[in-house]
Amino acid sequence: MPAVYCQKNIFKEILIPGGKRYSFSYLLFSIIGIISFCSVNAQFVIDSSYIKRFEKENDVEVYTGVTKTSFRFRELANDNFVSQHKLFANTSAYTGFTIDYNWLSIGFSKNIPNTSVAKQSTSIKAVSLHLRKTHEKFLFEAGTDKYRGLILQVNRRQREYEYYDELNYRSYFTRITYIFNAEKFSLNAARNYSLLQAKSAGSFMAIVSPFFQRFTLKGGASEYEEPDSVFLTEISKKPTSVNLLVSGGYTYNFVFNDGEWSINPGIFMGPAIQKNIKPKEGQSLKLIANYQLVLNGGYNGQHFYFHVNAVYNNNSYHFMNSKMSIHNRGISLTCGYRMGKLKNKIFGVL
Repeated sequence: MPAVYCQKNIFKEILIPGGKRYSFSYLLFSIIGIISFCSVNAQFVIDSSYIKRFEKENDVEVYTGVTKTSFRFRELANDNFVSQHKLFANTSAYTGFTIDYNWLSIGFSKNIPNTSVAKQSTSIKAVSLHLRKTHEKFLFEAGTDKYRGLILQVNRRQREYEYYDELNYRSYFTRITYIFNAEKFSLNAARNYSLLQAKSAGSFMAIVSPFFQRFTLKGGASEYEEPDSVFLTEISKKPTSVNLLVSGGYTYNFVFNDGEWSINPGIFMGPAIQKNIKPKEGQSLKLIANYQLVLNGGYNGQHFYFHVNAVYNNNSYHFMNSKMSIHNRGISLTCGYRMGKLKNKIFGVL
């Protein structure tokens, strides 16, 4: 799945509309306000014996990886819903590069041929855009995922699929992460290797994330096979929901040889509030769950670095008279080379 990551001073905020009395935006900004107030009143000083900067702060990276996104639908009791549907986005292995220089980050990635789920169909695509910015105790993220066409697993053992070219999925999200022990633990050192974690340290983290999602079906359900008619009829109603995910967790960076080598596992989980918009029935607020597992590790040298990043994310929702779980799995390898600054600014700007 191709993705563009802007990691420095680029950040776009996406607001999700809420309900009439207590909107998701109100709840979000209330939580952020409390965290910000506590952060401002506490003096923030980085412990230089734990976190160190590199002499060369610019870099060029090449990376490769694979990602897979799936949607599993399971029937709820007393509902006439076709159960055990499992849809896949047309995700695949990818490769790309990123150049970070001063405040600018430029990246490009491309799918590796013959590694996608739907090898026979070029009309089914998966595209993502993720933006991130780290600032002291906070990590700000925003992004969108668009899956144009989804794939139904018919026979798992024989790898048989049915292709739904007209079935689309779109999501928007923002995510704000608060790092409690940012004085001694660096998220950039643990995951991006842009800083050096000289001593082992960990931190609890709190995450707030508004999330919007929608299914659409162009044409009609009659174009597909009869066993899927109930399932596709529900999707043709353009089911939509807005969600507020609140989670917490802990991550610890085990470092060796003064930070040259490190292993960073982490686990995050928590409840979420969901509000369905379409169809009209079932608009009441519902409690759902989410959890995430991460594992990073590699070499963080003065001139070169490489690291492996693995993530598994599972979010559960009440959608279309069923329980829908979204599974995101991915693993990537990044190799980087640190660069110094030029004597003169590029075009007088960089």
